Amino acid sequence: MQALFSNPFQQFEFLQSGTPKQQELARDLEDWKILKSLHGFKPTLAGTIPLDIDTDSSDVDILVKFNIPAHLQKICYAKFRNLPNYSFSEKTIALRATLICRFETKKFRYEIFGQSVEPTDQYAWIHMMVENRFLTLADLTFREEIRSLKKQGIKTEPAFCKVLDLKGDPYKTLVQWSQKSDEEFRDLLLQRGYQIIPN
Repeated sequence: MQALFSNPFQQFEFLQSGTPKQQELARDLEDWKILKSLHGFKPTLAGTIPLDIDTDSSDVDILVKFNIPAHLQKICYAKFRNLPNYSFSEKTIALRATLICRFETKKFRYEIFGQSVEPTDQYAWIHMMVENRFLTLADLTFREEIRSLKKQGIKTEPAFCKVLDLKGDPYKTLVQWSQKSDEEFRDLLLQRGYQIIPN
């Protein structure tokens, strides 16, 4: 599945002119050379901070692609093992071998999420693109309702489905919405009582 459209989220420069939290993240990534360390793995930001729906407890999600799992493990160990709360694990997610590396700096908690597919074909990216379309089309009350649910401890995908009254598995539902038109996005938002921001 291809990315829905080329967009600034694939270029980290957008952080430098973003919200104060995004600008702080840009500095942290640079200070710790996190993206440079992962250069060979196509590091791609995902999650709530790029969308400006993060909370105080949100971590930084970085999607990467590996060809040989041991190569990613070796780089993560070499570059990040001395940072607080470092861990590295392997699990199967959506039938794919998945490597997860976690660590912290003084300002952010990071999760590197690796699979053997392009970052823009991973579910976390697809979810973010769908969420961004809803956030871009809807008025600010929609964003605030998402934030409110997240502050209550509800994860992002379930929060979107709850606000939009979408049934079924939230993670699968948002993937299905990646195939829908902007008109269908607008219709759903209007049905739920939200104002649409004009293009």
